[in-house]
Amino acid sequence: MRVTIYKLRFPHGVHVGTYGIGTEGVRVTVPSDTLFSALFSAWIALGNNPDLWISQFPRTAGNDHAPADPPFLLTSAFPYKGDVLLFPKPLDPNYAQGIPEKARKKWKKLQFISEIALLKLAKGKSIGELIEEGNFRQNGQVLVYGDEIPEGAVIWNEHAIPRVTLDRVSSASNLFHVGRVDFAGDAGLWFGVIWRDPERPCGDVVFKEAFELALNALAHSGLGGDRSVGYGVFEPELMDELKWPAPAADRSAVLLSRYNPRPDELPNVLRNSPGYRLEEVRGWTSSPHGQYRRRSIVMLKEGSVIRAQGGIMGHVVDVGPLHAESGEPLLPHPVWRYGLAALWPLGGGG
Repeated sequence: MRVTIYKLRFPHGVHVGTYGIGTEGVRVTVPSDTLFSALFSAWIALGNNPDLWISQFPRTAGNDHAPADPPFLLTSAFPYKGDVLLFPKPLDPNYAQGIPEKARKKWKKLQFISEIALLKLAKGKSIGELIEEGNFRQNGQVLVYGDEIPEGAVIWNEHAIPRVTLDRVSSASNLFHVGRVDFAGDAGLWFGVIWRDPERPCGDVVFKEAFELALNALAHSGLGGDRSVGYGVFEPELMDELKWPAPAADRSAVLLSRYNPRPDELPNVLRNSPGYRLEEVRGWTSSPHGQYRRRSIVMLKEGSVIRAQGGIMGHVVDVGPLHAESGEPLLPHPVWRYGLAALWPLGGGG
């Protein structure tokens, strides 16, 4: 697969919240659906027709499905340190069977593994061997090989930043905290664009150009929340184009994106998946017609190990808010949420 890697450096940190009460919880990743929505919004903010972009992706609104061959697939954004890209650890529970309890606890705490470690796992190396041969970094959350990342090196830090609001009437103060992730000087987040047709027209430009126009605009407006204080503004860096192995049909693969299966992919994709985790995705719309809560959908989380079906898996889903009684849309336009699967094949055990 032809993949373009982009590195994002956040000089003022980033806030990508986790769902729940309060604003303290943060992710150290940016999910693929969040990234796609931000890029799509940036494309629209540049004055472009949204249909030129979204019509090229398979999408579902209610019971209506419009098939399409997407020009690219998008991974989520994961941490990097120097030249070392980190990937989500595979969630297949079978990998951790038959290894000592101490090693199993290490694997449970782990969040990310390096590309070298993922390649070794894909070639059939066991989790026990991986843990024995690899080195743990970032307080046990990262596994690398050799001195890919030096011992004691910091990749990211999470902070709870105190904030105060004042009541408009009484001027009474209220203290709250906002979570922020800061990265080391040579660290940040990376994501991959798996190109299928970069030269496909998108208005007056081709999709590769449209994508980079949107990315550069997004770099200035920022990713995530609390952008009014500078969070989420980033400096993009284009890496060399890479070639990744393509997933084969009916073979195990690890998700590098969130994934929302189409109705015709269910229930087989879940029944045959070695190990996956479901995640309810909620949030707010970003529309000139007002702010509303999006309808929630359930996604398979990054790191889930599923059986590749062959061809494009997943779709883009309309999650626009509906009237509680009539069921009619509250906005004059759809609210699209990206749910296409970006996969890394796992060999060895098949």
